[in-house]
Amino acid sequence: MPPQADQPTPGTATVELKLARVSLLAGELDQARTAYAELADAHPTVPAVFGEATLGLAQVEEAAGRSTEAARHYETCLAAETDTGYSNRLSAGLGLSRCLAQLGRAEQALAVARSTANHIEQIGLDRSDVGVEIRAIIASVQCELGEPGLARKPIAEALEIVPEITDRHDLMAVYHRASATAAEAGHPGRAMELLGRAIDASLGHDHQRIIGMLRALYGGLLLRQPPVDPELAHEILTQALVDLGSTGSVLEIIRCRNDLLSALILLDRPDEAVSGARELLDSTAGRSTPERIDTLLLLAAAQSILADTDGARTTCRTARDELEELADSAQTSRLWSQLGEAMTQVGETDAAIVAYRRAIQSLGVEMTPALRPARPADDDRPAPPGRATRTPRQDRRPRRPDR
Repeated sequence: MPPQADQPTPGTATVELKLARVSLLAGELDQARTAYAELADAHPTVPAVFGEATLGLAQVEEAAGRSTEAARHYETCLAAETDTGYSNRLSAGLGLSRCLAQLGRAEQALAVARSTANHIEQIGLDRSDVGVEIRAIIASVQCELGEPGLARKPIAEALEIVPEITDRHDLMAVYHRASATAAEAGHPGRAMELLGRAIDASLGHDHQRIIGMLRALYGGLLLRQPPVDPELAHEILTQALVDLGSTGSVLEIIRCRNDLLSALILLDRPDEAVSGARELLDSTAGRSTPERIDTLLLLAAAQSILADTDGARTTCRTARDELEELADSAQTSRLWSQLGEAMTQVGETDAAIVAYRRAIQSLGVEMTPALRPARPADDDRPAPPGRATRTPRQDRRPRRPDR
């Protein structure tokens, strides 16, 4: 008996999966999400279709910057994947590692990444581009766990593979990942060197997204690696945003826009930074993410420069409230520390002390006894107001929150 019209056959679903993939690659996320969801619902007992549709859903959500939803779909794909071949399992393992790291669940991310690395080795892809990617993920997570020294080995191994990679796009991606991890581990000079190799590999090739990512990383390094060059950084980041506009993920675009805000602040254009930050916050409203908190801290910095102390205080409090929603990690520790600096800048010394304590607690380490709160942790009475000190105009420029 032929299948009913409303129950597409697996053969038809294969074509529909390809159409959904085209929509995803074209950045038409709503269309791709709907197609993948319908395919997963229609074929729950066909592993080849269900696995790929669930994987597609995860990739759509990751591209949209929805790491929690993406992680859930990646986990479903891994749990359901039995006889769909190694490809879906491999992609799901890589994706789940990335999302868990993004969500601050670094220990889980490292466990998944190592399991995926073992799988990659078993199927003989250890010295391929995916072997490079999993090493980069492991290195990034180790930086997140506050162990940048341990990141050197996987990055060194990734760079050893480079001579075996013939695809120019993969070569660019290898150097980009290595450069980004070196920057995260606090080695901007090494990051710039690796980035130079990535840019050399990109010459004469039109891979818009990876070139946009390279430009975004280069622009960010120009704001962090002495001598700082905010003017060139602004130029490079503006072009990177154009490159990423139609091909980059939501998070890549937000990070690039945050670096543009930093450049505007360093160029003494705080009015533009304020308007740009407000526009970005409007577009990311609805959930707390580290990138959104970066935007809030940049807004507070620009408001302080403009002597809008009340506005900066309100922004800092919003950042604090959103930070409370994030899990403890090295990343949230950085954000708490930056919030402490911002609170100090606007005279909120008691709030700054609380923020700095949270920065230490987020790392899961014991605080020096002299710095522990004098009151019990469950005492929620307001602390007495601190004495705000006003510094001279030239010293009141907020430090740019480094990412």
